[in-house]
Formats: sequence, C-alpha cells, structure tokens
Amino acid sequence: MGYEFCQIEAKPVDINDTVAGDVVPPVDEKPDQKPNIVESSRQDENEKIENDKLFFKKHEPETKKDVSDLDILSEKNLKPVDHLEGVKLEQDGMLNRDFHKETFLGNHEEIEEEPSEIAESKLLDIIVKVDTNADKQLSLEELETWIVDRVQEHFDAALEENDKIFKHLDPDNDGLVDWKEYYLHFLLAKGYPTEKAEHFVQDYDRDVVEMSMKDRDQLIKYKFRWTDADKPPMDNKLGKYEFLAFRHPEQSPQALEQMMNAIFGSLDENDDDRLTEEEFTSLAMGEVEDSEQEDMDAEWQEERRQEFRKSIDRNHDGIATREELLAYLDPRNPLHARSEAENIITLMDNDKDGFLNFKEIMANKNILLNSKVVNVGRSLHDEF
Repeated sequence: MGYEFCQIEAKPVDINDTVAGDVVPPVDEKPDQKPNIVESSRQDENEKIENDKLFFKKHEPETKKDVSDLDILSEKNLKPVDHLEGVKLEQDGMLNRDFHKETFLGNHEEIEEEPSEIAESKLLDIIVKVDTNADKQLSLEELETWIVDRVQEHFDAALEENDKIFKHLDPDNDGLVDWKEYYLHFLLAKGYPTEKAEHFVQDYDRDVVEMSMKDRDQLIKYKFRWTDADKPPMDNKLGKYEFLAFRHPEQSPQALEQMMNAIFGSLDENDDDRLTEEEFTSLAMGEVEDSEQEDMDAEWQEERRQEFRKSIDRNHDGIATREELLAYLDPRNPLHARSEAENIITLMDNDKDGFLNFKEIMANKNILLNSKVVNVGRSLHDEF
C-alpha cells in the first residue's frame, strides 16, 4: 500500500536514566530557642534513654524489602494501552476504522466473538437501553446521549483501574512511583526470577544482556512513554495523574497534544505550520503495483478527504490548524458524539424519516457491530 507515514525522530532516552544522587528530605525548621548555657547535672534518665534509642534507630542499617514479598501484577495491568478507543486517528495518522463500533457498542470485540445469535441478542439489549422513551425507535438525541455516556463510562473505569494499580506500585504512599519500581514489576510480570529482576534494577550493567530483545524493545518503548508523562521538574517519578497519562494517554491533555504535534509534523510537508487537504490525503512515495492497488489508494484518499472536510477543517477554509487537529483527536469533544450519531442515522435510516426503528437497525447490524454505541474501551487505546 502507498499510504505509510514517516516516523518521527524521537529524542534518545536511556531506559536506565535515573536521578543522580539521593534526594534528601527537607529538615523541619525549629523556632529559635534561647541556648541553655548552664549544663544540667541532673538530666532526666528517661530522656537520655529515649535520645539513645533515637540515635541508634537513626544510624542503624536500612532494611531492604525482599523482592519476594511483592505481589506480582500482570503484564496487562502494567503496560500502557496501544490502541486509543474513541480517538479518530491512530498515532501514525491513520484513520481509526473501528470508531463506529467503539462509540456505539463499547467492547465490540467481545460481542463480535460470540455466535451470531448471541451477538444479535446483545445488540438488541443495547438498543433497548438506548431507546430511553421506549417508543421502539432511536432518535438523534438518544444516540448522542448514549455515546457521550459510553465514553464517560470508559474514562471512569480507567480512572478506577489506575488508582488501584498506582496504589499497588506505591506501597509507601508517598504519591510517587519511581521508574525503578515500575521496572522491577515489569520484569516480575515477564516471569524473570526475583533475584535476577533485582539485579537488573539495582545494577543496570549486570546481566542486562540476558534480557530478550523483545522485552528490551518493549521496555525502551515504555521508557519513552514514561519520559513523556513525567512533567517538569523531571525526576523519573510519576504522580498518580502522570501515571494515568502514561497508561491512558487519551485521558491526558498533555499526551493528546504530544500526539497531535507528532501527527501534524509528519503530515506538514512544507513545514509552514498549516495542514492542507492535499497534505492530509497525500500518498507516500513509491510505485503503484497494479490497478487494484491504484483503486485502493484512490478510495483511501477519498475517505481521508471527506474526513478532512467534514470533521477536521471546522471553519472550511481548506486549512487545518493545530488547534483544529487537537479538537478532532479529543475523545470527549462533544462534537464527536453528535457527528457520530448523525453518521449512524445516515447509514441506517432506510426510510429517511430521521429515526432508526428496530427493523432498520437489525437489517444494518453489521454497521453497528462496527460503531461507538457498543464498546468504548478499546476505541480509546491502540497505536498511541
């Protein structure tokens, strides 16, 4: 195919970057006290004992937590999501072809994997829920409300999941997760023995070559994502909402802006900070092998052309700004729910009365088993 996008050159990030030196917590200042120049000859024995205890506690060797005491999280809990459900573009600038399914059905993969009778039954259950006034047909407003609610449900579920995982990675409850802590859990989830995992984390130069190439590449990718989520002052540690941006970029305005800038930069061929329709629909350099590929390229360009005119270039001046592209990417942009509801009705309203009756829906069920009315979770998560 002739529509691959160029890769964005990323800044080099060492997976072993750590903060140099230990951070010394600030010492609480005490109010000025008048010095006692008279040495007491009758010091309270209990006070002396307590002072001795504090001294020895302060200077005793620090006890290190045994790695074997850690509960091992699954790799699924740890890794950042790849595909962003409910986001119209993938990170490489390709259109999200599952957007219809993700906004109407939500978890469309689970429904599509069912036998056809069960899938149709689940689809009917969803339609009944969308039909809030029980008039046996779906209006534009009912569809729009349903889509908005499904997106919000996904965001709420992601927040709840993030809280649980963050608390697990932050046992001392200081509100921060260090890269080394994440690194350790990553290795344990991959099945590395606890002893070896501890060596990897404590001494990066030792045994690190034994890590498989696949695991190492994955870890480097995650380190880039970690660095992107680490807001200034960059300390290799993530707070709860930084960790949310690391795992669920669609929830973070900062991560969405980074994605927008990467896509914009890859498509803006003349670097004039303006994205034209021609640039958005241009094909990558390369030979067209046959007429079939030529037809596919033409279809691909027309699909992107219509998306540019209808959804990205909001003021219809033939130019997309960074602000317009960012608004297009934002899954919680209310314009998306309205536009998707209108799109579903246009595709399925056979009698053109502006409503979808149950017969029309079931006759066009393959479209809905491709829409955002059913499973939003996966629409907000791939290729980010």
